Amino acid sequence: MSTPARPQPPKVPRPTPVPRVPTPPDVLARAATAQRWPVIEPLGDTCLVTFLWEDALAEQVLLWANRLTDETDLAATLLERVPGSDLWHGTFEMGSDWRVSYAFLTQEPGRTPPWYAPSGQVALRAALDRGQPDPRGRDVSSNRAGFIQSVVSLPDAPPQPWLQLRPGVPRGRLTHHVGPGGRDTWIYDPPGVSDDTPAPVVIVFDGDVWSTQHSLPTTLDNLIVDGAIPGVRAVLLGAGGVSTRWSELGVDSPASARLVAEVLDWATDRLAVSNERVVVGQSLGGLAALRAGLSRPDLVSGVVSHSASLWIDDLAGLVTGVAHTTRFYLSHGTQEWVLDPLHRTLARQLDAAGATLSAVPVNGGHDYAWWRGGIADGLRWVLGRDG
Repeated sequence: MSTPARPQPPKVPRPTPVPRVPTPPDVLARAATAQRWPVIEPLGDTCLVTFLWEDALAEQVLLWANRLTDETDLAATLLERVPGSDLWHGTFEMGSDWRVSYAFLTQEPGRTPPWYAPSGQVALRAALDRGQPDPRGRDVSSNRAGFIQSVVSLPDAPPQPWLQLRPGVPRGRLTHHVGPGGRDTWIYDPPGVSDDTPAPVVIVFDGDVWSTQHSLPTTLDNLIVDGAIPGVRAVLLGAGGVSTRWSELGVDSPASARLVAEVLDWATDRLAVSNERVVVGQSLGGLAALRAGLSRPDLVSGVVSHSASLWIDDLAGLVTGVAHTTRFYLSHGTQEWVLDPLHRTLARQLDAAGATLSAVPVNGGHDYAWWRGGIADGLRWVLGRDG
């Protein structure tokens, strides 16, 4: 029997054109001496953001910026070359609260552009995810595959004060375990809480990402020392590979709730946990976290969901019987033109059903650049320390 085809996100063109504008001549004049790129020029509620790349040999340079670039119209973010120079540029007018990860792909002389993928969407996505970061960029992040990408945050982007290691902050203990189903699982134990003292438990999907390229333990340490959340125990559940991730989080609706129940049983056999039980996820994980919270309010007291893959299931059938005891933090990127209307609809439905809800649109894409800070905001709200 053949394996069912994995669903693919719909490739829908941007509903509005890429907001590209001519690059101001003065920006090009001082680009070479700017210490950091892109060059940002505030214009009240918006900013002109000029992305720059130096390459004397390239025939074309593509800016890949998360949900600014339209995969159905890559030409809209091809950079323009300053005649007679090695400088490439492209300027976009964006809201002053925008945060995005970005990278560059170059076409070498006589070569096919690396973003040209005749074999289809998956190959195109793989190529785009492997772009080069900005050597003069202000910040970096990494995508799910672990590739480093640059990050630009405009002046009014939400602060992310809990990301970095702080000297002198007590650190929790992160230990690796063989978890349910034999998968990699990491347990975070908070500093200053004895092993036999019950504490809230936070189950985090895609724990292989949050234990490595994005350090959730560092964020938890900082939140706890600031008194922003209580001392929590966290179970960072490894995805178990692409096929397992899709079968548990993205395809079979009941599977995510069963998985949460299984993980909680596994955790309570090993850890002292209270009745505060929070599930956290992004993308497919966000969808799974919502499903678990909606279908098993007896197990889940709080949900933190970022950019849930609602194109698979809008969850309308689960909303009617939503329990008022479960707190939902529902956040998405307003640049996610497929997911944006779906999230707004779900937020209205949850609100109408009387759910305890915080719906937080963020000016960004489908992107760890803001998820890595948004996870702290969600935990603060769901655990009752912020709202």
